[in-house]
This record gives sequence, C-alpha cells and structure tokens, in this order.
Amino acid sequence: MNRRELITGAGAIAFTACAPSTTSPATADPFEGASLMKDVDAYVGFGTHRTGSPGDRATSNWFANHFRAHGYAVEQTDVTCPNADTTVARLTSGAIALNGFAQPPLAFTPDAGVTASVAMWNAASPDSVKGQIACVYVEREGPVSPSAAYRAAFQQAAAAGAIGIIGVISSPSGELVAINTPLGMMLETPVLLIGEKDRATVDALILSAQPATLTITGPGGERKGVNTVATRGKEGDPWVIISTPQSGWFTCGGERGPGIAMHRALAAWAARQTFPVRWLFIATSGHEWVDAGAEVFHHTQAPGPEETVLWYHLGASFGARAYEETADGLVPLETPNLTRTLMATKDLIPICEAAFAGQPVIEKPLAADPRAALGEYRLVLAEGYPSGAGFWGSNAQFHTPIDDVSTTTPEIMEPIARAIAQVIEQKLAKLP
Repeated sequence: MNRRELITGAGAIAFTACAPSTTSPATADPFEGASLMKDVDAYVGFGTHRTGSPGDRATSNWFANHFRAHGYAVEQTDVTCPNADTTVARLTSGAIALNGFAQPPLAFTPDAGVTASVAMWNAASPDSVKGQIACVYVEREGPVSPSAAYRAAFQQAAAAGAIGIIGVISSPSGELVAINTPLGMMLETPVLLIGEKDRATVDALILSAQPATLTITGPGGERKGVNTVATRGKEGDPWVIISTPQSGWFTCGGERGPGIAMHRALAAWAARQTFPVRWLFIATSGHEWVDAGAEVFHHTQAPGPEETVLWYHLGASFGARAYEETADGLVPLETPNLTRTLMATKDLIPICEAAFAGQPVIEKPLAADPRAALGEYRLVLAEGYPSGAGFWGSNAQFHTPIDDVSTTTPEIMEPIARAIAQVIEQKLAKLP
C-alpha cells in the first residue's frame, strides 16, 4: 500500500475515528511574545533533543498534551534512529584533556581508546595520517561550517589509514558544530569533533609529536523518537498542514525553539478558526538524521497534494537573534538573525511580502524551487504541493552545545508568528 492509498483508506479512517468532539479551551493571545518565550524555555528545559533521548520523548508528550487540550485528535508514530549518545568522547595527552562530540554515525574505540601521534590531514599527502590520529580542519565558508566538505574529508582520512580523526570545527562561536548525518552513511573510523577555540591546543600537540589517546565509548544501538500528528476538522474538507522539526543534537534554543513555539501557538489559534478546512499539525523527530522523521511522515501519513490547500513549514533559526563577531567573542544583538530564508509558492509571495514587510530577509521570499530548497521544506516542494511556504536557516550558535534560550527573544518571535497567521488567514479567506 502506498502513501496515497494509506491516506485515502485506512489512514483517513484512523483520523476520522479519533476526531474529538470537545471544543478548544479559551486561551490568551497565543502569539504574545512572552507566551512564545515561555514555550522556548520549556523546550530547552527538556534537555538534549537527540532523537529518542529523554528530552526528545518529553517534547513529544508535551506536544501531544497541548494538541489534545485544544481539541485535536493525536496520533504518534515511531521514528527509529541510531543512539548518538556517548559515555566518553575525549582526546587526552599528558595534561591535555579535550572533551568533544562524537560525530555520528558513531564508530567506537576500545574502552582504553586508541593511541598514536596526531597528524594534520592534507588531501595532497594522504599517507601522512596512516596509523595516526588525523586532524581535519576545514575553513568556514559562510555562517556555518560546510557539512559536505567535512563528511568527505573524514571519509578520505579514514580511507588513508587514520586510526582516529579529530574534526576541528570552524564556527562563529568557537564551539564545535555537530553535523547532520544521513541514516545510510557509514563511518568506520571514530571521529571526535571539537571547537575552533581548542585549535591552538591541537596544533601544539601536532608539533610536539607526543602520543595522544582518542576515546569514544557509548551504549550504541538504536532508539525510537516519535512523530506527533494532530488533526482537527470535518471529513472531506481540504487539509492545511503546519510542520516543524523537534529534534537536534543539543538543546537547540535558537535553531528549533522559535519554530516549536510558533507551531504550538498556531495550533491554539487554528482551533478557534472557522475556515472550511481540516488542520494537520506535525512535529517530526529524526531531523538530525537528515530529515528521517519527515520522510516517515511523507511516506506514510501525509495527505496528498491534491487534498492539501496549504502547507506551511517552520524550519530552523528563522526566529533567532543576530550576533556580532568580535575579537572578544560573540556579542548578542536585539535584531533578528539574517541567515534565514523564506521560500513560497507563487500564489503566496505577495501575501508574504505584505505580512512580513519590514522583517529583514524574510520580507522578500524566494520563489519556490525544489532544487534550491533546504531542510524539510525541500520534501514538500519535491512532492508538488501546490501552495505553501517554508523557513530554514542557521544562526551564530547553530548546532552547538551553547544554543540555548538566549538565542531568541520575545520581540523577535512575536511579529513573525503574527505574520504567519496573517498569511494563512488571507490564503484561506479566498477559499470558495
């Protein structure tokens, strides 16, 4: 049975059978900045959001309870991904001890680690890392490190005979940047990521030629995250889909927080609307495994393009704050992050331009193009949904351990949330 058959057959029955009869509770203005910020605080407070982690599972339950409180039927679907947690992820040599992040897909060392000198990786002389711990450094090209370049360098160093790899990650904050990983990727050599702030220590270690020990241990195996689907409306009406990813390597305050807060606010708002549509809110796990949870939803539960009047995707970092890079480190600004993108189908571009007027970058949405789209919105365009919009982006603390609640503000999020609702409202007002 394919995706379309599932939705029009058993899937449609499941949604209809679960349809609640309760009305949504009266709520305060869901788009108020303080309310959005409260949700970002709660989300970050759940802890690390790697797929299937306690923080990720808590987020799924939090979503489900919120949707039910507003009268939605809720269905949750497992998303199985590797366990990316480690017990030890460290490089040591004498008095040096650098803790880092083990780059998935995890390759473990023996409990005692692997010991060798550290050699700088150079693609022009690959034999120099044979039997050594290779140090891979790739200069930043833009606001966030280039994932594809790192992946290729790791695999090349492993093929050259390195017994372990240190990835020194360039980033605005100096912190390590974790890299999203395709589920099918293989990496048989252990890789430890550390931040650029520790580069001088590693450079000195390379010059000294002293042996170092790389240790990466952990539970391994797989664990299950959960996609949460909430639906509300009358059978036969067209669907409006609002999606957001919920998982990520760390606490993901600016990366995921604003999209999650606005997703919850829009669900509360939509429950009070009277448009002749069915609402579907989807929060996906598995995002850091290159959209694994979104792939599950698209292939098993998503209504087809012919049934869907609008799809709005709330991706990464579009509600984060900007930072100034200085010699003394990052300085937080009260203005919005500029490394963000809004892409929209032709019918929505004038509506978006009016709704987001005065909001830097997103006031000029890009025309929908599946070849240029990033994040989970690329799946929406690839499948030909006729009307929709989607955000994606990065921020100065993107994919780092320090991306917490401080990377967004109520004042930045509130106008974005109101503009999204305005776009949806104006689109649906044109329905027959």
